[in-house]
Amino acid sequence: MKNVIIVILIFTTVVVGYVAATSTLRLSTEALEGKTAKTYRGDLTLPINATGEVRPGYRIEIKAEASGEVLEIAKHAGDRVQAGDVLIRLQQDDEQRSVNRAKLDLKVAEARLEEAQLALKQAETADLQSAQARVDQLVVNVDFAKFRLEKLASLEEHQRNDEELLQRETAHKSQLAELHGARAALERAKLAIPRARQTVIQAEATHETAQNNLGDAEKRLAKTDVTSPIDGIVADIRAKVGQVIQGGKTTFTGGTVLGIVLDTDRLLVRAEVDEADIGRVLEIAPLWARPGHDTTQQMPADIAEAVQALEHAPFITVESFREEEFAGVIERIYPEPKNLAGVVTYLVDVVVTSDNRTRLLPGMRADVRFTSEHAEDVLLCPNEAIREGPEGLLGVYVPKKGSPPDQRETEFVACKFGLDDGNRSEVREGLSEGMVVYTKLPAKKDRGKKRKKRG
Repeated sequence: MKNVIIVILIFTTVVVGYVAATSTLRLSTEALEGKTAKTYRGDLTLPINATGEVRPGYRIEIKAEASGEVLEIAKHAGDRVQAGDVLIRLQQDDEQRSVNRAKLDLKVAEARLEEAQLALKQAETADLQSAQARVDQLVVNVDFAKFRLEKLASLEEHQRNDEELLQRETAHKSQLAELHGARAALERAKLAIPRARQTVIQAEATHETAQNNLGDAEKRLAKTDVTSPIDGIVADIRAKVGQVIQGGKTTFTGGTVLGIVLDTDRLLVRAEVDEADIGRVLEIAPLWARPGHDTTQQMPADIAEAVQALEHAPFITVESFREEEFAGVIERIYPEPKNLAGVVTYLVDVVVTSDNRTRLLPGMRADVRFTSEHAEDVLLCPNEAIREGPEGLLGVYVPKKGSPPDQRETEFVACKFGLDDGNRSEVREGLSEGMVVYTKLPAKKDRGKKRKKRG
């Protein structure tokens, strides 16, 4: 057994030594001979990267309009629901009593309205006609009393009786006083009409309020079945069987939150774009997404139609599905910046449009890649090869033509570069496809300054 252990130790030592020696030799060879790569043709995309969070299209807090004890929890977190599906059932006793009280109040209001209408009709007809008839009668009586008084007063003094004259004067005055009183009663009858009309208006308002209260009570009775207002997924149910719920109509806070439903058919990522990149995002964003756009420019309700209107679609990746991409469309760019510890970003909503969006869940952290510039079939060169030459021009070092291979001589080629994605650059002038360039110069030759990274 001891000999086996010794053999294993010797073998391990030999293997480790061989690996170390091979690595050292390879490193020393690379340092002496340098490292090269070839230029090639391909597509180049200049991305703008941002991070964000997956969010549902809608997040609705469910509150009860009715009051009562929770009898049943019909749905639970994670359940898919359709609009109108029952989430929670409440006991109906409290709301039924409210309906009964509202019905009684409505009956009282109806009786008072009917009474006010009858009083108005009486004031406009019988009371007014009676007062007018009394005035008309007294006018005749006054005229007759005045005629009798004037006839007696016109006789010679020896022909009239003073006592009878006094009686006729008194009768005339009495009839005249009654006429004044009747005319006052007629005015009161006329004034009673607008007061009766106001009473009818008040009774009608009370009756309408009672009708509305009954309608609300019946609606709350129907709302003892708490339902989902949208299609989606139940995110949370916060009620328990036996819990007494106060309806939103009876509390200052608007009622207790019983559950939350998410619209997961329409997911979006709210990405935070750096202030240095927001300008390029604005350039590629559709008109409906830009701050201050014309209100006639709206994102199409049909997602497929919105995708067809795009030239540069953003792509989304999440940690849970690293090898999978999700396509999107920019829906909105928020004009107000977000400043956190001196870092300024702008929020951009990206609606997920690809069919695989059903795999995403709200709350997932997401990386969004916006494509601002794209070039197809261009000559590409690794950025490691780009250096600043002797005269300050940018270019690359290539093997010197005609130089023996063991000399490893190099020469500088000035170039013009275009797009740069951080790893590769577009070569517009100076090189051709398949040319060998040094990404690491041979020993004692690495005197060129590497190009500084952009940004």
